[in-house]
Amino acid sequence: MVKDRYIPPLFLDNPLRSLISPPRKILSRFSDYLRDDYTVLDLGSGPGFFTVVLSKVISNGIIYAVDPDPKAVSKVKEKVKRLNLKNVIPYVSPAQKIDFLGDKSIDFIFSNLMLCCTVDHEGALKEMRRVLKGGGLMYLSVTRSFGKRDKLS
Repeated sequence: MVKDRYIPPLFLDNPLRSLISPPRKILSRFSDYLRDDYTVLDLGSGPGFFTVVLSKVISNGIIYAVDPDPKAVSKVKEKVKRLNLKNVIPYVSPAQKIDFLGDKSIDFIFSNLMLCCTVDHEGALKEMRRVLKGGGLMYLSVTRSFGKRDKLS
């Protein structure tokens, strides 16, 4: 049985990544569509590279930081405690099994480069559709090769 692939948290939370892929720049692509009271799912959050910035944009809402790698979620928990983030809920779970979230309970899904590490793409997308509210938005980034651009759906 093939399992989901995990990228080590050290690689995902490396300061060099902030130079190559600044979280504020990526989030600025859709920040006009976000309200500060949204319920957000950071699916494939890794160690919280984008979660911390999302928690500042969604200051009166909730951010679920969900990743299948317990080591990565442990790093999110450390950040939540260190930065006193009251609106972030870290959770260990694969994308295709986010059944702890209710149907149509999420206003915005942020998923950056998660599908490339997931074996069950269809299951993950089915769960995203299930939890997303009617009229909700999703940023789903999928990179197939260098030079391709992400799209807002």
